[in-house]
Amino acid sequence: MKRVIGLIIAVVAAASLAVVAQARTAETASPSSDRNHRSADVTFTKWLTSFPNDPSAAGASMTGVVGGDVGSGTFAGTIIRDDTTSRPGFWLGQALYGFRGSRHSFVAYNFITEDDRTSHVTATIRGVVIQGWMAGARVTGEYTQWATCPIPTPDNVAGSMCFQGTLHLQLGNG
Repeated sequence: MKRVIGLIIAVVAAASLAVVAQARTAETASPSSDRNHRSADVTFTKWLTSFPNDPSAAGASMTGVVGGDVGSGTFAGTIIRDDTTSRPGFWLGQALYGFRGSRHSFVAYNFITEDDRTSHVTATIRGVVIQGWMAGARVTGEYTQWATCPIPTPDNVAGSMCFQGTLHLQLGNG
């Protein structure tokens, strides 16, 4: 049992480092200059680039594009764990979202509640920025699943399906 737990921790750590590495910023400005921002809004369009072992989505990789206060850039993510049984009709997930924008980059650890009861799937997101710009900020947001993505989705293992959403980052009690 200890070996299994150790293996799980190693896999999660490796996935975390991969997302963090992709989200590292190339900026040379000091992090303190970014602290003037108390809140920010970012957008994303993401899609799956690998399927995990069924029945769990844990281990799936995501890629995409970002915008908003981070600037235009790329998205990289990994689903860490999921639950499809404790709340029927909902997918409960935990995922790392990496944003690498032209102005700022960060990684957030998010808890996702996806409502799968209708054909127009939506989700709410809450989490925290764990590295990079606005580290420590609270994350809230949402996304909508599109059966046919309005933008090209290279290497999409789910055909043309994608998820478009927004995140709000908030430092402090504001």
